[in-house]
Order: sequence, then C-alpha cells, then structure tokens
Amino acid sequence: MLSKLISLYYKYKYKKLIDKRVAIASGAFIHHGATFIIRENKSAAIEIHEGVYIGRNANIHTNSRIIIGRDCVLSDYVYISTLSHGLDPAAGRIMSQPDTDKGEVVLGENVFLGFGAKILPDVRLGDWTIVGAGSVVTKSFPDGYVMIAGNPARVIKHYDHQAKQWIKP
Repeated sequence: MLSKLISLYYKYKYKKLIDKRVAIASGAFIHHGATFIIRENKSAAIEIHEGVYIGRNANIHTNSRIIIGRDCVLSDYVYISTLSHGLDPAAGRIMSQPDTDKGEVVLGENVFLGFGAKILPDVRLGDWTIVGAGSVVTKSFPDGYVMIAGNPARVIKHYDHQAKQWIKP
C-alpha cells in the first residue's frame, strides 16, 4: 500500500492545505520530525486547528479522520492513529495484510498529551483532557476537565472549579 508522508517544521501564520487532506490553521506550530501518514482513502483527512502545538517526532496516521482541536498541545513522541495491522494468521505475513481503519480520533479544545502518549483508534477526548506521559488511551473521555493516565488510561484527577484545584476521585 502506498502512503503519503509529510514531515513539517513550520509555524503557520495563515490557513494552509497540504495535499488537500492535511489542513493546518493559523497559529499552529509543528516541530521538526513530526510525521503525518494518510492512506489511500480519498476522504481521509487530518485537521489541525488554531493555536495547536505539535512536538518533535510526533506520529499521526489515518485512513479516516483525525481532528486536533484549538489550542491543543501534543508533547514530543506522541502517537495518534486510527489504523490497525491485519493480524489474521490465515491471511499470510502481517506486513502483507492490509491495514484497517478502526475509527476517527477527535481531540477537543485545550487537550494536553504528555510525552510519549498514545491515542488509539476510535477515541474522542473532551475539552481540557490532560493525558499523562506514556499513557495509552484506548477509550473516549467526555468534556469535563479530567486528568487521565496509565495503560489503559483512566481518570486520576478532575478539576474542581470552586476549589480551583485538581482533585483525586
């Protein structure tokens, strides 16, 4: 299978489209070594909204859609993918099997992904979700100012607006 690979190191001051399937809004910063892979699906796309920061060596792969909301921060070595390898022993070698897309990934506004965090397919993270370094996110979390961590990630704190602090559950 052929894939489209785009490596970027730019600070965008205006909306720019790359290959018509990667949309980068104004004020987004993409550090060196970030890699975007979009498979053959003509409707597959990656949307990067205003004020997003993507750290060094981030990997973002899809054959459907990945949306990174306004003012998100993706630390170095973050991995986001909607893809999965074929793993059917009867279908031959793993690398000869086609990838399958398991569902889009959507990050709400002001989501923070810590160093080396991994976001797996079919995940939606609500506004102000904080993901701990090295965490593996396998399920969605709604809006609500939560801090998640672990493998698989689970809620470890939530923000109490009255007390103005993060509270353990």
